[in-house]
Amino acid sequence: MICGAPRAAGAETASVRSNVRAFRDERFTVWRCTECGSIHAQDEVDLAHYYARYPVFDAALDWRLRTVYGSMLKRLQAGGLKPGDKVLDYGCGKGVLVRFLREQGYDAEGWDRYAEGWNDDSVLARTYDCIVSQDVIEHVDSPHALLDQLHGMTNPGGIVSIGTPDAAALDLKEPEDFVHALHLPYHRHILSMAALEKAGVQAGFAVVRRYDTMYNNTPVPTMNPRFVLHYVRCRDDVFDLVVEPVAFTWKMLSPLTPFYIFFGYFFDRHTDIQVIFEKKAA
Repeated sequence: MICGAPRAAGAETASVRSNVRAFRDERFTVWRCTECGSIHAQDEVDLAHYYARYPVFDAALDWRLRTVYGSMLKRLQAGGLKPGDKVLDYGCGKGVLVRFLREQGYDAEGWDRYAEGWNDDSVLARTYDCIVSQDVIEHVDSPHALLDQLHGMTNPGGIVSIGTPDAAALDLKEPEDFVHALHLPYHRHILSMAALEKAGVQAGFAVVRRYDTMYNNTPVPTMNPRFVLHYVRCRDDVFDLVVEPVAFTWKMLSPLTPFYIFFGYFFDRHTDIQVIFEKKAA
């Protein structure tokens, strides 16, 4: 849990389908904490079973990822990342961001519990100047335990970047409209910006930068979440499409298609946030 409050009688709930093609016929229940507004998965699931067919593990470092990772790198640099810093991508998938950072001259490592070849726990016994944990904290059983672990692996003066959906922006009355941010059954606990910052401070960090939009929201045509959402809805509305070859359908003849291609950057729904924390020097 996030705030420690028990589930209250009458807490808001929703039944949500999986947004991964292999499991889209399965539905899962979530509920919202009446105290802190965080969203929690109700169902106990075998995550290893679901991660075995996880689409992002098939991602390749193409021009699209280079574009959005360039945006991520600028945020990290603004938050304190320096040339020569040692970086860990915690929850790295198949290590695509690690490869990008190495190309940019950083000493980067990666770790992911569910990705073969990237789950060497010896990586977690080292310390780093920068840890990137993008779309991880909502996947774990205990967000507080994760933040404590990251704090222990961060050098004094180092930074930790946490990217995650924003519970405050997700309307459980319209779960299908937010099916990709809810991303079941993979997301276990979704925090708000306020809850994330509070948990980070409790773990011993200080907030140095915050963003109310995901790093992949760029002014580059097509490289914004609003267009991506429009695109997947024109297809079969599953998460898998973000790593599959682009294909057009008659639904994309809508005037919204060129609009979001070029102007989607300005119409982000702010369903994702990023906070960069600093571990104070001793």
